[in-house]
Amino acid sequence: MKPIFIKTILIAGILSLACTTKVSEWVLTNSLPNEYLLAYYHKDPLSETVREQNSEIAREISSANIQFRSVLKKDIEKPYYALIYNNRLFSKYYNPQELNDLSVSPLRKKIAAELMSGKLCVMLYLKTGIPAKDDPELQIIKRTITASPFREIIPVVELDRNNVEEKHLVSMLLNVEDDLKEINEPMLFGVFARFKALEPLLGKGITEENINLMIDFLTADCSCLIKDDLPGTDILFTKNWENPMPAMVNQILDANPILVHH
Repeated sequence: MKPIFIKTILIAGILSLACTTKVSEWVLTNSLPNEYLLAYYHKDPLSETVREQNSEIAREISSANIQFRSVLKKDIEKPYYALIYNNRLFSKYYNPQELNDLSVSPLRKKIAAELMSGKLCVMLYLKTGIPAKDDPELQIIKRTITASPFREIIPVVELDRNNVEEKHLVSMLLNVEDDLKEINEPMLFGVFARFKALEPLLGKGITEENINLMIDFLTADCSCLIKDDLPGTDILFTKNWENPMPAMVNQILDANPILVHH
């Protein structure tokens, strides 16, 4: 796993190519989220029932960053749906009911509203459900954000990985990197722009220094490197991202020139 703080400090350090628009603002207003693929793999001709079923699924997700496709595949035992992102298999579903609320959920709506309101990012804390693991790191997060000059524009949201209502969001977060599903540690995701999740800080890596490095990245001047090779994984969400509110970070930086890092 490549620690996020190494990536962010390297990217934020590319100063000669920078423009004055901050990373979080530029990505929100200029970068379309990458699309997912929901594939229905089948080995037999589609029945009328399945065709209607798939048409309904396609309609439900039509406004999200996802495409639906039926794929003939002779070497499978039974048909299934596969959620794919950047050629990586995220999840398999053998029952169409499992796809309910695939592209939208209450917490995703809440996070999107925060991003559209001009907030810098949302710090999404994915908990293990074990208080002895979750609580100490949560206190570090809250203490660090409270001490930050950007505290008013960085909401902290908690999510238990066993939350049934948000199972699709949890699954996508645990697929931001290949090995996250095997790690039973609390994780802190910086979510910004059009629901792009940075690689998380894990367990004891959730420190004041690393959280501030994440904030430094999001408040840094944008650069050609960032535009060409954006870090993070886009989360599937049904949303119109047009006309966000002005980025609040600019007000804070204008009022506090000492915070500006070029």
